[in-house]
Amino acid sequence: MTSSNIEAASKFYEVYNNKDLDLIDSIFTDGYVGHVNAHDIVGAENAKGFIGGFIKGIPDAFYDVNEIFESGDKVITRWTCTGTQTGEFYGMPPTGKSIDVKGITIFKISEGKIDELWNCWDQFTLVEQLKS
Repeated sequence: MTSSNIEAASKFYEVYNNKDLDLIDSIFTDGYVGHVNAHDIVGAENAKGFIGGFIKGIPDAFYDVNEIFESGDKVITRWTCTGTQTGEFYGMPPTGKSIDVKGITIFKISEGKIDELWNCWDQFTLVEQLKS
């Protein structure tokens, strides 16, 4: 049986895999904060902008959750993201190059919704893979 906390965290990856930004409204708390490497993303609307920019640049992005663990109100995932940069990616013109990036995300779940997350992923490898 999957816990409700794991289900909540898993829905986060559905946003990317299904290109469904509207799902964010139902899976984040009103006080959501995302700590993504060196950036803090506060609120669902800002998260939609950030994730939307990622999807715009890598429209076939797919997150494969390799492992998932739960401890109290926290869910930890280790994942791999693959795709091809065919659109503008945060100011970088399309390269047509493939990515294969790994990361770890820790979710804090409150009443079945994502209240906060800490997302650390290999930005260096992503940049190297997209270099012309």
